[in-house]
Amino acid sequence: MRLDRAEIMDRLGVGVIVALAIFALALLLLPAVIVVVMSFDTRGYISFPPAGFTLDWYRKVFEQPVLTTAMWTSIKVGLYVTAICILLGVPTALACVRGDFRGATALSVFVLVPHMVPGIVLGVAVLFSGALLGIGPSIWLQSIALSCYVMAVMVRTVMARLQKLDPLLEQASANLGASRWQTFRTITFPLLLPAIMAGAVFTFIEGFDNLSVTIFTHGYRDRPLPIELLAIVQNTNSPLVAAVSSVQILLAMLALAAISLTIGLDRVNE
Repeated sequence: MRLDRAEIMDRLGVGVIVALAIFALALLLLPAVIVVVMSFDTRGYISFPPAGFTLDWYRKVFEQPVLTTAMWTSIKVGLYVTAICILLGVPTALACVRGDFRGATALSVFVLVPHMVPGIVLGVAVLFSGALLGIGPSIWLQSIALSCYVMAVMVRTVMARLQKLDPLLEQASANLGASRWQTFRTITFPLLLPAIMAGAVFTFIEGFDNLSVTIFTHGYRDRPLPIELLAIVQNTNSPLVAAVSSVQILLAMLALAAISLTIGLDRVNE
């Protein structure tokens, strides 16, 4: 059976799209896969492919107090950033979508500005602002800077979910005598929870492994994992670097898996 020209072009177009999708997926996954594979190398220097298999580099990661302390610092920063983004981002999203005031659209655009600014620029700006207020580099200044940087992720995620919610649900609750707080607690918040959790995962990951903002705002005694990883890269060429990077990749995957299994990423914007 002969195919006409239109069918040939359709199949060719589908083939090109599939090939580009596979290529894009490979660009996203291959660097991480290569790093993980190199972390098991038996040699004392980074090379690919590995000459053997060993878990010694992971053991060394958790045997070094500097790295474990830095990892715990990064986890605390990620949790602080997540908490700040939830406390400030959710009300901001509600104001942008449900707010009946002039400037609501401008507010939603203004929230994006810190995320559009290069992280280095934002880090320097927060560092100088903290100096004017007498606040030196610390875990708190780092958390505030990262919260400003990634707040847009939380706001936009919650806004996308909120825009799909039927306002009649909230109006019906109000007509039945519920206060605004009761309506938010029993109607709006449960429906927003998938989006809030998804935004929390992304803000935690960004707070955990950000370097561009952190390098200017971290404290000398509160060095997070990305800073320690940068120091290791500058001073050594051992697979320890790959092992630390693999731990970061694993934590990010575990966070996404937890949300996927408990709430489901496909429910974020339903």
